[in-house]
Amino acid sequence: MKRIIFTVGMIAIIVAACNDSNSKQAENSIDKTVQKQEQHISKDIVYLDTSKSIQNILCQDWVLEDDAGALDGMDENSAFEIPYRSFSFSTKGSFIKNWRSTFDYGTWIYDDAAKILTLTNLIDRNKDVYKIARLAFDELVLVNTGVNSKTNLKFIGAGLRLKNANDEPFCIENNQWRIKPLQKETEPEVHQRLKKNLNFFLLFYKSVLAKDEKSVSFWGLPSCFKWYGGGIFLKKEKELKEDWINCFYNKEQAMQAYHIAEKLMDVKYTWPKGEQNWLKLNLSVLEQMYNKIDEIH
Repeated sequence: MKRIIFTVGMIAIIVAACNDSNSKQAENSIDKTVQKQEQHISKDIVYLDTSKSIQNILCQDWVLEDDAGALDGMDENSAFEIPYRSFSFSTKGSFIKNWRSTFDYGTWIYDDAAKILTLTNLIDRNKDVYKIARLAFDELVLVNTGVNSKTNLKFIGAGLRLKNANDEPFCIENNQWRIKPLQKETEPEVHQRLKKNLNFFLLFYKSVLAKDEKSVSFWGLPSCFKWYGGGIFLKKEKELKEDWINCFYNKEQAMQAYHIAEKLMDVKYTWPKGEQNWLKLNLSVLEQMYNKIDEIH
């Protein structure tokens, strides 16, 4: 198996206690540090906890609460399927849903007077109609009135999003590579589909870091690569999953992309010296892979 491996160390942080005479000075120092951290984070993040607009709060990633813990223990070797119902609403009026399972996408509109959310699905060619029963910056309760259901579906969110909508990994512009082409593609088009796949994971890594997410899972995100803490591996042919193959016109074209990925793994890469965060290490090499892919023939 081809792989790019990193060595990741541990950082020990030792905090010394201050005596009473220096406590005020220490507090001031901490306050300034916190302010700097908040300023750094706020450059890229929109926090929704003070928003009064329903449409504004909707524009983030949502996961059904019952499914939120489903990824625990799931990795690239997990063979069985799990439900992971989700929505990601863009400020530009598009959405994707169920990005780790039955992927679909389309456009959404919200009727404030009726509190109705309507989704037009472009793969299933149908509409989902939901009544918003309750909404907070980190909680969304929907009732699927389109199928005459009375069940409350509770979704949870982080209450934030990236300032630049084009930087969100789960927006349709960054998931075009997942939409199966209607006809056979040229070699350059297959090449670009793989490149867009790499770009998605670039944005995924960056989003996890920017949003300071506490857990990271790649399960259900189509790829011919395995993403581990400390290494990037190319899957064996027999390990390729249908969700990745189905991103292409047929298996033959999926294998064309796979062979490009093989050549990409033969390139020499470097990573930041002294960096201890495995996400940043993988991101650094992934950026190099993305920049090199156009040189692969």
